[in-house]
Amino acid sequence: MDALGWLIAYVVGFGLLQLLLYRYFQREDPSPDATPRMDRSRAAPVEGGEETAADGVYCDNCGAYNETAATYAYCRECVSPL
Repeated sequence: MDALGWLIAYVVGFGLLQLLLYRYFQREDPSPDATPRMDRSRAAPVEGGEETAADGVYCDNCGAYNETAATYAYCRECVSPL
């Protein structure tokens, strides 16, 4: 019975430790949108002029280049609609 008591104490203690760690790290960064936005004014110019719609599109939200594909309609970096 002594080993069973230690096992239960270990499981409960481990669960409390996990809960405390979760609460600690959840408090550090409460915002789900912590990804920094790209400043489009500092973006490097594209060599060869403007890209055409057949080559790809730039995201209006973050400025990332996305290749044109019929399988998705969201930015690969920030997941906003293109």
